[in-house]
Amino acid sequence: MNTYRRSMANAGNNPLDRRCSNRTAMSHPAVLITSLGDKHSAIIQNVSTLGFKIRSEYGVTVGRFLSIDIPGLATYSGWVAWSYRDQFGLDVANAIPEPVIKHIIAMAVKAGESPAPGFSR
Repeated sequence: MNTYRRSMANAGNNPLDRRCSNRTAMSHPAVLITSLGDKHSAIIQNVSTLGFKIRSEYGVTVGRFLSIDIPGLATYSGWVAWSYRDQFGLDVANAIPEPVIKHIIAMAVKAGESPAPGFSR
């Protein structure tokens, strides 16, 4: 079952209602790991210090604890912030440092999955 939060246009003026940070769009393969240790293929669609936008055929629900393994780098754990169809946002438990984000982008570029210019949300 996929659920989703209200659209950002209707989030209001309360900054706590928004997940705002600079994000870098990309398409980079990763492995989604459930709390039971099941592994599923996933694609990182963007990354920020707060987390990831991920595409996966594995159905998730808001609030679920998951990990995302970036082969050759690290595994990040967090909670599903929103979910819509085959995409969801993973709020990481510990902020991702900017140098690590740059390394993830470099890995995507090296693999031929060029990132799009950064954008703010």
